[in-house]
Amino acid sequence: MKEISALEMAGRFVARLAAVSGGVALLVWITWVMLDFRHLQSGFTLP
Repeated sequence: MKEISALEMAGRFVARLAAVSGGVALLVWITWVMLDFRHLQSGFTLP
């Protein structure tokens, strides 16, 4: 196993953090869109 610098370790940590937060944001956005779509659908139905 080769030595890695502190800068490289910090870069990997930041990249992992960005990937995780991006995935969570995508999940939240998809959930929000689905809930909004369901709400719009129920709004357009006639009684």
